[in-house]
Amino acid sequence: MTFSGLFLLAVTVSCLPAMACAASLSPERAETELGHRLFYDADLSLDGSMSCATCHEQRHAFSDGNPTHPGVTDEQGIRNVPSLANVGLFHSLTWTDQHVTSLEKQIFIPLSGNHPVEMGMTNMAELSRRLSTNPCYRALFSIAFPESAMDMKHFSMALAAFERSLVSDHAVWDQPDHKETSEQKHGEMLFFGKGKCSVCHKPPLFMDQHFHVLGKLKDGPIRTPSLRNVEVTAPYLHDGSAATLAAAIQAHPNTSALSDTEIARITAFLSLLTDQAFLSRQDFALPAEQCPVRIAQ
Repeated sequence: MTFSGLFLLAVTVSCLPAMACAASLSPERAETELGHRLFYDADLSLDGSMSCATCHEQRHAFSDGNPTHPGVTDEQGIRNVPSLANVGLFHSLTWTDQHVTSLEKQIFIPLSGNHPVEMGMTNMAELSRRLSTNPCYRALFSIAFPESAMDMKHFSMALAAFERSLVSDHAVWDQPDHKETSEQKHGEMLFFGKGKCSVCHKPPLFMDQHFHVLGKLKDGPIRTPSLRNVEVTAPYLHDGSAATLAAAIQAHPNTSALSDTEIARITAFLSLLTDQAFLSRQDFALPAEQCPVRIAQ
């Protein structure tokens, strides 16, 4: 999509262009800020009822808190909404498809996919038109992509830039001199020892970037999820079938050797992976209504 000559003239006369109104905002920062606003914009969905943040809530480490989430047609989802914490470091980006490795491409799965229908927006030309009517988006876009037309290729790049900014690395466990209770210390020893949890859930992401078949589940190989912030991302497993961490641990093969007390201790250790700063950072939250750059009138 291209700007109209009238808009180009207005920008040139009033602001020379919008990027001159915000000289302190770098192209990289403008791209991330544009993606931040798009993430919370329900105009990305067919009927304007769903944004990315509808299913990826910050208080749940950008997961959902439900087993699955219905889309705009009320068709029930089939996968548990995964956390987006540190998603920019993941080698693959869905529960079951090892070939989805680009955030820029993954974005189109919930946006326009049909198995199941999530946001239901299949008309990319219409979506580009919608987004291009937003003056703040136009201003940020002109800084982030000064030589490009406003299209979904570049909007997806902005969304991916924001998602890459969702870094969680300030949990209690990350602090060099952190304190642990006796139960947490025992749980840590079990996690890295008898329980063999760390075979697949390796620090620092507490995942191994691989796909595995869980003995009690029959949906084929499933990507190992990160356990960062796992305390706030219930329910668990790829289908949301485990309501508690204890149930999720028990769904794994060879966990019969662990007693209920030992599983409770592992759960206590996992609470150390909660990053309270990540869950409350304002630059990840719903953005302010006011545009961060001055818009040409």
